[in-house]
Amino acid sequence: MKKSSIILILMLVTICSGIIPMHIKAEEQIDYNAIYNQAIKEGVINQQELSYDDWLKENKEFKKVYDAGIEQNVLEPSLSYAEWIKLNNYGQEPKDENIDFTSYTLSEQSISSPAVSLLSTKKTSVKVTQLSSFKVKPGDIFITNSTSAAGILGHSAIANGSNHILDMPGYGNKNDNNRQLTVSQWVSKYNKGWIKVYRLKNSSLAAKVAKYADRHYWSTKGAATKNIHIAYKLTPHLYSVSPSYCSKLVYDAYWYGSGSASVLVKRSGYVMPYNLINNDFTSKYRPSLVHRY
Repeated sequence: MKKSSIILILMLVTICSGIIPMHIKAEEQIDYNAIYNQAIKEGVINQQELSYDDWLKENKEFKKVYDAGIEQNVLEPSLSYAEWIKLNNYGQEPKDENIDFTSYTLSEQSISSPAVSLLSTKKTSVKVTQLSSFKVKPGDIFITNSTSAAGILGHSAIANGSNHILDMPGYGNKNDNNRQLTVSQWVSKYNKGWIKVYRLKNSSLAAKVAKYADRHYWSTKGAATKNIHIAYKLTPHLYSVSPSYCSKLVYDAYWYGSGSASVLVKRSGYVMPYNLINNDFTSKYRPSLVHRY
């Protein structure tokens, strides 16, 4: 074999040996067991209620949402799965330990629903009401597991009036994504899973925040016709009005709309729906669960 051929082969081997380790390094090795144990340590997961094997099965769906976020460039490439799933409360719905009251909607369609089953099995004091008896108040925060978007688990919204909900659904026109629906319209879109409604005890402060949200995310004049257009994007730049996403809109509305009150913990990076209540509000102003659809 000619000397030049040997040199060429050696060069190819060297190049390949440099490429393969880089590829392997790019593949994130996820330690699910460590993540699960951390969630237990933080009190997010109760090992008696959710086993490791069951949580691991849930992660198959969580991972799809994370991968979509990376592939569609809506998440920072440096954000690891372990960091991301923690931001999403390890995929678990918010824990509601300090509850003023919990109300569940009963109907012919929901008699065998998980919410009703919970009434008969969970040892807690609850108040059962009909849908017509629950009234939304300005500033109420809505969180649901009925939908997820690339890079984000669940969905959140804010009541910008007593009968209107403001949110960013993610789908549709990404350059003009802020949306207003009536309460009944919004609930009907997300009633395939649970919907939780949270409320500040300080109703005047909550109303102030709702007005800010209405004037900065819907209409500068407080009108029914929209004249503000917000682009949708999952961005780690938390304190900009646009672009935004569902839970960022809620966070920013409370951050800027509450004035000098220390309502929120100052964050950087992403805020996610399932972590919004327990992780981002200060203990003094943390909203309480007031209704569950």
